Amino acid sequence: MNTPALPGLAPAPKRGPGRPKGSGNKRSGDLQRYVEAVYGGMTPGQQSAQIGLVTAAELRAQGGDIMAAMGLKALKLAQMLGCEGKEAWLLMQRERADLLPYIHQKRAPKEEAPEGEGSTHTILAIPMEAGTAAGDGSGAGEWDTPPDLLEYQQVIEAEANEVTEPKSPDDA
Repeated sequence: MNTPALPGLAPAPKRGPGRPKGSGNKRSGDLQRYVEAVYGGMTPGQQSAQIGLVTAAELRAQGGDIMAAMGLKALKLAQMLGCEGKEAWLLMQRERADLLPYIHQKRAPKEEAPEGEGSTHTILAIPMEAGTAAGDGSGAGEWDTPPDLLEYQQVIEAEANEVTEPKSPDDA
């Protein structure tokens, strides 16, 4: 059936076969629900956190000393597993390292400007001589440009044209 389009609204674009972009994978969702139901209602990430991280209660019990809380947790884990404290500490460290990408995502690498698209202007800082019109005469070697302005600054083309183009035919 062909429905008329409403005025002011474009018809929805036709999509190809398959699920819509951004929708969840049904099998992954099914597996997640199964794991949570069978294994104590916790995901593998939550179980890793329980092994590798100290809770607020464990931290309070050690007077806020994170290293003491982690050491005590490692000793308890070592007793439970029947291993040395060092091995339990390394297990906790591995669990924390596995969780790290999910908590602190990496930033995208900074893109550098392609060659030839760099700055077309250079700002120079010229030392002023004592007693000149630009200086206050308090000493030789003062810089007229503050250091924070010496960093690379992007030139906006519209602003550059405002400065360089005449305002009226009489100014030309």
